[in-house]
This record gives sequence, C-alpha cells and structure tokens, in this order.
Amino acid sequence: MSDLRTRYGLACWMLLGLLPLCSGCGGGASDQPELGQVKGVVTLGGEPLPDARIVFSPVEGGQSSEATTDAQGNYELVYRGDEKGAKVGEHKVFISTFEESVLDDSGKSTGGREELVPEQYNRNTTLTVTVEPGANEIPLDLTP
Repeated sequence: MSDLRTRYGLACWMLLGLLPLCSGCGGGASDQPELGQVKGVVTLGGEPLPDARIVFSPVEGGQSSEATTDAQGNYELVYRGDEKGAKVGEHKVFISTFEESVLDDSGKSTGGREELVPEQYNRNTTLTVTVEPGANEIPLDLTP
C-alpha cells in the first residue's frame, strides 16, 4: 500500500510540474495576465521548511507559479523563465518535500526524500491564498 501511495504521490507531482508547460504555450506578451510578486516563509510546526517545492495553481485557470524554499524556508514564486510572480487572484497551494530515490549503476537506491508535509497541503490540499497586484508577503504556516 505504501508503494502505491508513493507512486500516486509522484504521479500527482509530475502532473503539477507539467501544468506550467501546458498552459504557458502560445501567445505573446498580450496574453500575459496581471501578476503579483509573491514571497514568504514556509514553516512546519513553527520551524522553517527547507527544500520544499511550492506550487500556486490559479483557481480560475492559467499558468501555475513555482518556487523551492531555501535553508531558512524562504521562497519567491517564479511565473515563467526569469519572470517572478503569480497570476492575480485565488490559488490552490501545493507544498511537498517528496523526492523519489533512483537506482545507481550497481542497483542501489540513492537519494530521495520522504514527504514531511501533511496531505492537506499537498495531494489533498485545502490551502488557498489570494494574490493581489503588487508585492505580496504570504507566509505559509503549516501544522503537522
């Protein structure tokens, strides 16, 4: 069962990773929505959460924005390429620390990281935030 849950989780994150590619195609600058600059700190149980992947997915549709937290839990969203920010409006927020291990040449499992974030913030997220025009400081305080 655990292996199935791990594969399901990986499939969900792979799908989320593809969202910006699918929705960011075509069009030029005139297609770009209004963006708000978004940064903040992610904590879990009051402690900074390093190396967590953050995805803001617009509820109304459109391209997602992403970030990875630094060692102190800080993040700054990227919309596309070097362009920072997120589409103005309501977003579902997905946060994960999971990384699948890989097999090296000798067949040993290397790397990987377990999921530290509860499901209500990743696969079954209930976390929503609103991005406003201009600068947004959005702390993400997660409870275990």
